[in-house]
Amino acid sequence: MRKITRHPLYATADALKRAFAAQGFTLEDDGADPELQTADWAFNPFYKPGGLRHVPILLEDHGEYALRNELVNRQLGAWRGRIPLRTICVGRIYDAADAPLADHLVLAGAIIDEDVEKRHLERLWFGIAAHLYGLGARAALEPIERDTFRVAVQAASESFTLAHIGRASEIARALLGLDDPSLPAWIFEVDIDAVAMHDFEIPDRASLYSPLASFLSQFENDEPACGQSFESKAIDTLRSHGYLEFSSARLYEQDCYEKMNMIMESWDLNNRGFFLKDPLGGKVRVPTVRTPALEDALEGNYKAGAESARLFEIGQHFVSDAQGRNPVLKSSISVGAYGPGIDKASFRREVDSIMSDLGISNHFFIPIDMAIPYDPTDCWILMDEHMKYLGGNFGTINQIALDRHGLGVKAYMLQIEIEPLRKKAEEEFDFSPAELS
Repeated sequence: MRKITRHPLYATADALKRAFAAQGFTLEDDGADPELQTADWAFNPFYKPGGLRHVPILLEDHGEYALRNELVNRQLGAWRGRIPLRTICVGRIYDAADAPLADHLVLAGAIIDEDVEKRHLERLWFGIAAHLYGLGARAALEPIERDTFRVAVQAASESFTLAHIGRASEIARALLGLDDPSLPAWIFEVDIDAVAMHDFEIPDRASLYSPLASFLSQFENDEPACGQSFESKAIDTLRSHGYLEFSSARLYEQDCYEKMNMIMESWDLNNRGFFLKDPLGGKVRVPTVRTPALEDALEGNYKAGAESARLFEIGQHFVSDAQGRNPVLKSSISVGAYGPGIDKASFRREVDSIMSDLGISNHFFIPIDMAIPYDPTDCWILMDEHMKYLGGNFGTINQIALDRHGLGVKAYMLQIEIEPLRKKAEEEFDFSPAELS
């Protein structure tokens, strides 16, 4: 049986979700909300001192768009009028002050109820700490400034910061529709990167984001991903097939597409993408596909001496609209592999099995020779029984890309969008033959 693992970042996120659920919180968003938003959403949802503020990153020549620097801001309107409220969301935020690893996975949420004061909050965090670290764990709220606190947890004879919490700012209260100034409203944020590094004793964030199989294979874990989303099902399917979940850089260098043999012409709106303003500069872009990070991960493993690698990632990317002006959100699965026993026939069988396990029995592979990141003799698009495109390609990585990455072996990859898969899986699940209707 292949080893089943889970990336420590996402294992930590799931542990936190379960701990908050045990305290009566609902999960309102689990990474589906866009990581790119209009710049007017870049405000502090609670009173954060300077060291806790995330610096926005704007798109070049698109000043109205910024990478999300606060997680709850877009959620506040959806929570409007819901009292009492205990809710969380999970996703990525970006901080220009923390480049080159500008993105963090965070959990954030809100508590609104009559008479919720510091002592009630300490009891809440006490319960969360006990769920995460056992009955001997303790939690306390240590003041920072202006109704903002550090959630300090004591567990296994050490103290560390689990979260920060503060009273909702005036703009957050307005979006929540709170007219009564005496009604307590608290907003909090957990830096999942920091908690994962603490819990798994990982020395720094560069190590946390390592795509090397020698790092990822340490974390054996057969617990299902938390939640009922299609993304959770996809994660568990790929884990069960022996693929290692990695977490790549969310921002790409300018030459990443040339390296993987994708020609960037001015007319190519899908792949041209959006560059970022200072402080990151005009050589860093928002991804339009996830495969550059996948190929870099395969390269890293090969150059580290790994005989084989089987990797996957799920992440957001953005393409241009028809006018080339506004970004359109996509979310995709990228899968890659090389090593003994992996060839174009076996990889095709693997993709076939993965699709079936995702609940998509009616799928077909049609060969094409014009997707230039792939070997023209081994590239396939995914179609359903209606000959409708399912949003993905797979096959052998083009030899030019292999050479540019220094990969001395044949390697294979798949990229497929989540939404067409989700819709097709739901269609097949809901299908009822006419004779049974």
